[in-house]
Amino acid sequence: MYSALILDDEESARKTLHGLISRYCPEIQSIYTAADTGEAKEVLEKKPVDFLFFDIALGSHTSFDVVMQADLSGKALIFVTAHEEFSLQALKSGALDYLLKPVDIDELKLAVKKGCSFLEKEKQVHSEDKGAREIKLMVNHGSGFNLLSGEDILFAQADGNYTTFYLQGYKKIMSAKQIGFYEELLPPQLFFRSHKSYIINIRYLEGYSYREGHTAHLSEGHDIPVSRRRLPQFIDLCKRLKI
Repeated sequence: MYSALILDDEESARKTLHGLISRYCPEIQSIYTAADTGEAKEVLEKKPVDFLFFDIALGSHTSFDVVMQADLSGKALIFVTAHEEFSLQALKSGALDYLLKPVDIDELKLAVKKGCSFLEKEKQVHSEDKGAREIKLMVNHGSGFNLLSGEDILFAQADGNYTTFYLQGYKKIMSAKQIGFYEELLPPQLFFRSHKSYIINIRYLEGYSYREGHTAHLSEGHDIPVSRRRLPQFIDLCKRLKI
């Protein structure tokens, strides 16, 4: 279940939209309201809000002031306004939808459905990021072992019967186990076997080039080969990433 904030300087408009959301959008259980940008910022600071239904023209201000100043990442922003001329600016600001007053019920329901899909994806990404932080690998070496956090691993490289982990900050650690052992341990939604000798952390993927062989570009200037056999999987992966 989600929560929402309605920002509109007209009380009648706030009440109307509140009623429509309450009646036709059961996904949203909690609804807060604000009459100006100051009240909206106060709600955002104190309440957990998922959906933002913002009018644009607010007296001498616009809701773009809130959009520019507040951290709205991970929130479904939907503009609800009588002004068509702001549509391009609204979409450039990251809005998921743009509804004109009087609000059409079917368009409202579709916008909320779109918002739910967006929020679910954001939740999944956050969960995967958290998962990467929580991964701990025991890496054996000649005189003991190291515990590595998944978020610190840029990639792993096979070296015969050994595996070298390249970490953030240009650090590296060698393990006495083969790379196949770690492929079984590392979650596939975060790590990809790009080549028989490499596993990459897809969170650090910055680009791809085929100019001099198929190459994945990672953070800190690392270029990792992508085998022809694994290239279709790699391209499909890139299409699903926000890169």
